[in-house]
Amino acid sequence: MELKKLNVERKYNLLKRLSKKSNLKVLLSLKDNPKKWSDLEKSLYKKDLYHSIRELLNLGLIQITVIHDTPTGSKAYELTPLGKKIVRHIEEMEKEFEKYHKGLPKEPDKFINELLDKD
Repeated sequence: MELKKLNVERKYNLLKRLSKKSNLKVLLSLKDNPKKWSDLEKSLYKKDLYHSIRELLNLGLIQITVIHDTPTGSKAYELTPLGKKIVRHIEEMEKEFEKYHKGLPKEPDKFINELLDKD
């Protein structure tokens, strides 16, 4: 029983770290190509970006790379193979939720009131 509890805690902690808004923004921003700090900074506060970059580097989801946009190149961040896999899974989960909820009313309270008014 203790082992199962540990596994739940580990999964919970991982999901908690992945689901931070700033971490998700960074991961999704890097989905298609590497980005420089200045590009990522446009959608996040410096403090949040700093913590997200550090956390995602430690998790092995992003890595530092060099993009050749200048003669000497620029430091940028890109998804690792694991990071790409995680982003794919996040997008797959989103699609499944959308597919499941597609048939459900968008505004449940309004829908329920309409049903009650028909009687």
